[in-house]
Amino acid sequence: MSARGVVGLAAWLALPLQAQEERREPVLVIRAAKILTMGPRGAIDHGAIVVRGGKIVEVGENVKVPDGATVLDAGDAWALPGLVDLHCHSGNASWWDINEMNHPVNPELSIRPVVEPDNELLRDAVAGGVTTVLYIPGSGTNLGGFGVLMKTGGGRSTEDLLVRFPGAMKVAQAWNPERWGGDLGASRMGMWWILRRQLDRAKAYHEAWSNYEKGLTKIRPDRNAGLDLMRGLFAGKVPVIIHTADARDIMGTVRIFHEEYGLAVILSHGEDNAYRMAPEIARRGLHVDVGPRLYDPPFWSFRDRFIGIASEYWDGGVRRLSINTDSPVVPEQDFMFQAAMAVRHGLPERVALEAVTIAPARAVLAEDRVGSLEPGKDADVVLWSGPPLDVRSHVRTTIIRGRVVYDAVRDGRRY
Repeated sequence: MSARGVVGLAAWLALPLQAQEERREPVLVIRAAKILTMGPRGAIDHGAIVVRGGKIVEVGENVKVPDGATVLDAGDAWALPGLVDLHCHSGNASWWDINEMNHPVNPELSIRPVVEPDNELLRDAVAGGVTTVLYIPGSGTNLGGFGVLMKTGGGRSTEDLLVRFPGAMKVAQAWNPERWGGDLGASRMGMWWILRRQLDRAKAYHEAWSNYEKGLTKIRPDRNAGLDLMRGLFAGKVPVIIHTADARDIMGTVRIFHEEYGLAVILSHGEDNAYRMAPEIARRGLHVDVGPRLYDPPFWSFRDRFIGIASEYWDGGVRRLSINTDSPVVPEQDFMFQAAMAVRHGLPERVALEAVTIAPARAVLAEDRVGSLEPGKDADVVLWSGPPLDVRSHVRTTIIRGRVVYDAVRDGRRY
């Protein structure tokens, strides 16, 4: 028999074994009174979610239970995708390791080494239904380094929790990173010059390496650890999340990162009257990640009432909108409460639910993995005692990649 024939026979004989292995994968069927898929299927009454190997394989009303499957009948519970928070500092139990203050730009730094799986703050996140976070450096400098897109539970190591690295590059400009020692970066001029200089270097570095990899040049560029991580920005694979507030500074951010460099941008915070720029942000199709403060008080909004920041962006035409906690500024277990408060201040309910599920997943370029209950995505499912935006409701069960990581009865209510 020829070598090709031997290979073909081996592949044919292996097929039944592969099928057996697939059948051996643990299958979980989750039944709920209402399933909010946050995807094309919308809401499903009295439906089920079929999970195999940590992935969703089917969602619907008339789902056949596979032989040997474990059935989790949640009764009158509401099922929602695991929540996604794009502005998180709770990847370890301390704030001390998320700012390096010696240089205004630190592109070679990564928050990955300081992830502390199963710390108390992440346990609170799981209890609040938050299953995916963008764990990022602090805002002490203009460029704090690179964050990690990670699960909040279901693993014992950083690698177990990892969804993607780099998750995003963290930039802060205005207010927090102002360097009052009098060195470069004490002014808006200085900060923006520093950032443009770093982006110019990274863009040139990416183009040099791209030309070499495509065979357009035979000159191999020298490696630079700081600029290597930034290549993902210019390849369109990694977004930049930017701490920015007030109308002047948010437009400076838009001008630099979107108009001049064409990067995938997440405008985070967006407070202090920055919503006045909503029409300009909407015209450019950019994403705003609002929080942790969700309102402007009368003395700052110059009106006779509290102004809901998220609803102002929405009314101003911004359609790419999410909400954050900046945890532990607002604890992760209060993430859904943040969404409820945005509704109280005028944001439509559907938009608020999208703002903590599918909208942040799209912004961080991970909608193929998280943010909605659809076949092929990670089986991150949260079972609520009632409508999630009702502040009287609470999380009964949190499931990450098909594994129950929190049960209110088994583990006790944490909030």
